[in-house]
Amino acid sequence: MKVHFTPAFHDELNAALDSEIASNGMVNIPRLAEEIRLRNEELNVALEDIAYELMRRALARNALMEFGPGEERATVH
Repeated sequence: MKVHFTPAFHDELNAALDSEIASNGMVNIPRLAEEIRLRNEELNVALEDIAYELMRRALARNALMEFGPGEERATVH
């Protein structure tokens, strides 16, 4: 079933995705999807639908995607 988002929700997805790419150079899909879901609980949008839409938009931007838990990255010296 296709999910229909409000125009304001589309705008939020785009802004959050662009901000994430600009600040981190990549997008952690599960973490960002959960952040967006929590900010918009009143819309009752499934986490999976938000994650799918973020992936679709990240692919269109040719952005790097991460699917891990979003922990701090360890650096090797």
